[in-house]
Amino acid sequence: MNDTHPFDPDDDDQQAPNWQARIYEVFNPDNSAGVACNRDGEIVGLHLTDDARDNGDSWLATELLRLARLAHLKSRVGLRAEMEYRGARPYTIDSFDLPTEAAYRAMEEAEFGTNR
Repeated sequence: MNDTHPFDPDDDDQQAPNWQARIYEVFNPDNSAGVACNRDGEIVGLHLTDDARDNGDSWLATELLRLARLAHLKSRVGLRAEMEYRGARPYTIDSFDLPTEAAYRAMEEAEFGTNR
């Protein structure tokens, strides 16, 4: 995942992040399939190699659902970062049940079983 706080408020030359344009991508370990979500968690992109298509419909459906769920969760981590950047109180952020980056990484590790 990209840095959750790419903006340094002490650097006068930087512009504020464009949260609306952020895209959150997740690929499987062999990079044969990937899903991208926008800030709102909507799927905006799909990546499939020929190898992925050759694995069959059942495998492909399972893999795409798994990646879509992770990409959606990754966008929720981005929403947490945006709320933190904008100064939302921690209890407000927690009320949305948004995962932390560490929690997301643990979910990805559990899903793929690899240390990416």
